[in-house]
Amino acid sequence: MRSPPMNLIAELRADALSDNLFPALSVGMVVGVIGSAYLISVGALVFSGPLVPFLSQGTIMVLFGGFVVCLWIALTSGYRGAISMISVPSSMVLVMIASTIAVEGDAVARFVTTATVVIIGAVATGICFLMVGRFRLANLVRFIPYSVAGGFIAGTGVLLCVAALSLMGVTPDGQTVSSLLEPGALWRWTPGVVYGFGLVLATKRWSNHFILPASFLLIAMFYHLVLAGLGVSGDEARAAGLLFAGTAEGGLWHPFQSGDLARVDWAAVAAQVPNILTLIVVTLIAVAVHLSALELATNLELEWNGEFKAAGGAGVIAGLGAGPGGSLIFTFSSVPLIVE
Repeated sequence: MRSPPMNLIAELRADALSDNLFPALSVGMVVGVIGSAYLISVGALVFSGPLVPFLSQGTIMVLFGGFVVCLWIALTSGYRGAISMISVPSSMVLVMIASTIAVEGDAVARFVTTATVVIIGAVATGICFLMVGRFRLANLVRFIPYSVAGGFIAGTGVLLCVAALSLMGVTPDGQTVSSLLEPGALWRWTPGVVYGFGLVLATKRWSNHFILPASFLLIAMFYHLVLAGLGVSGDEARAAGLLFAGTAEGGLWHPFQSGDLARVDWAAVAAQVPNILTLIVVTLIAVAVHLSALELATNLELEWNGEFKAAGGAGVIAGLGAGPGGSLIFTFSSVPLIVE
């Protein structure tokens, strides 16, 4: 009987010699571009507001977590086409955590405190998932009613839309219609809303997986060309809130420097324990929803305890590297089915 590493090598060799190699590589590139754009967006949502000066470091944290989660679960999941990253519901909880952290100190103290909560949340979620898999408790998650899961998904979708609008400078709870129609405000939110509706219509009209990455790159290039045509420099665009702000001084990685632990506000970290517990529960429900959807799409019966172990290990490793955890994502994991 061959060891798991030998089985993996044999499987990779068989895939490399398969006729599906190039279609699979094409799909992988598409998913990689889409996933990277999604993770960058998550980083922008989490590290916004007072954390904007550390946007680059925060985005690198999210990208690192996505890389670790995707690689680890791909190697340990029982589903061959597993593609994983932080789920939308989990990212919304992280946005809530980052926006509610109250730190007595400078901006650096706020950033390292937020990063500490992200790390603790990822490791705690990973440990809980490992325990679920170890003690074979995953079947209990199957008792979540579909109506509850559906409402959960709908609610997180609304939160995601609100967060995206906030990123574009729109605060639905406080701004009037007249203020949104001012020229300065229009420049911030109109392109994003138009692109969002256009993307929905395009994906409904054409079932092509290249629409998302291609449109993302083209719209970004077009936006910069328009700014250049209007004579707006990068610094002016950032000052107006049209582009992401620059990074703080120092390297992008590792986000913690020597002595940063002394700047962590542990009282603020302790105050986030309820939100960390919320993160664990929300991620648990998200995993159950995605596994159920994948079983329906593939007509396969997945070993849920094994999948929770895979997600748990990925969360612990990502957290120890200062990144958020994640899990198998149905929408991405179902894409490889087109090459089979």
